[in-house]
Amino acid sequence: MKRAGDFLSKFQNITPPDEAVRSALARITHEIVGIPLSKKDVTISRGVAFIECSSIAKSALHLNRAAILSELFEELPKARDLVRDLR
Repeated sequence: MKRAGDFLSKFQNITPPDEAVRSALARITHEIVGIPLSKKDVTISRGVAFIECSSIAKSALHLNRAAILSELFEELPKARDLVRDLR
């Protein structure tokens, strides 16, 4: 007879939804860099998070990219599977 945990084992590797990662990334960017973003400004494609903002804000994002990604991975560890870079 199988245990209930055996049936639920396929749900252990579920990544967070794209919506949750986008909103967390917008909030973390606002906390670290001070640039107010909405989740509509963040799109994720092929492991890269594209952020729509001004060129001045993009240079600030580039300088703080490591801090933003490390904070995101601390909050959502499974986001490492979805986001590898910021642009």
